[in-house]
Amino acid sequence: MPGISSELDCLVCMMRQALNTSRLATKDKEKQRKILNLVSKEIEKVNLKLPPAQISKVVYEIVREVTGVEDPFKDLKEKSNKEALLMIPELKKIVSSSQDPLYTSLYVAVAGNIIDLGIGHPFDLSRDVEKIMKSKFAIDDYGDFRKDIEKGKKLLYLGDNAGEIVFDRVLIEELLKLGLEIKFCVKSKPIINDATMEDAIISGIYEIVPVIETGNNSIGVDLENGSEEFKREFFGADIILSKGHGNFETCYGLPLNIYFLLKAKCDVVSRALCVRTGDIVFKKQRV
Repeated sequence: MPGISSELDCLVCMMRQALNTSRLATKDKEKQRKILNLVSKEIEKVNLKLPPAQISKVVYEIVREVTGVEDPFKDLKEKSNKEALLMIPELKKIVSSSQDPLYTSLYVAVAGNIIDLGIGHPFDLSRDVEKIMKSKFAIDDYGDFRKDIEKGKKLLYLGDNAGEIVFDRVLIEELLKLGLEIKFCVKSKPIINDATMEDAIISGIYEIVPVIETGNNSIGVDLENGSEEFKREFFGADIILSKGHGNFETCYGLPLNIYFLLKAKCDVVSRALCVRTGDIVFKKQRV
């Protein structure tokens, strides 16, 4: 089975996600309590062999059922997009003036991965991006990536969060200069703060590369419930660039040419990657 396994930590995280999301969706404390009660019952049934991204989706389904709110993170996603767009001119200057613009644009893209609203990690976008731009990858498979990205190759870019995909655009613009055929992937419906077609349009990605949808609103990659278009592009790509936790959690171990680009934001993912929590990673799938 592809993907990393969940741990007991993930059950605690499910409750934290339930509390955070319920507070965004409603001010009614009785409904918030109902959500927590329902999630606690689901936790009893959790199969820890499944990836964290897969077991946590039920949290957001329960919030939707109890409150009727389809997109509790809507306002926060809009804010993230606006803040990220304001930073792009300066980040583009850094990229264009660097000795290796493509490598520097990887740092820009991974810096955007700090925008993760579901698990409730606090962040200061401007400060944290500046810090990441000065960091080093704990795992750095850039050398392999340079060899893989030959002109005309098909690259599928698995998007992660709203706001974050504004930073992804900087990387995509550099990749396009190398003659790659790129398609960008977003969710078909809202889930947490994952990017949708609306975010692809706001970020400007829609204007520079074809954007496809997964056919679902699962966290990470859900091939079983994916659209035929998504599955065709997923298995037909020469290279898959996978952003963020959810995509890593669900794609790790697949026998495909996948590069994972993310910041390890929890101990479960850090252990799976054999890095420290807080490290940034650019890892080639080796199976």
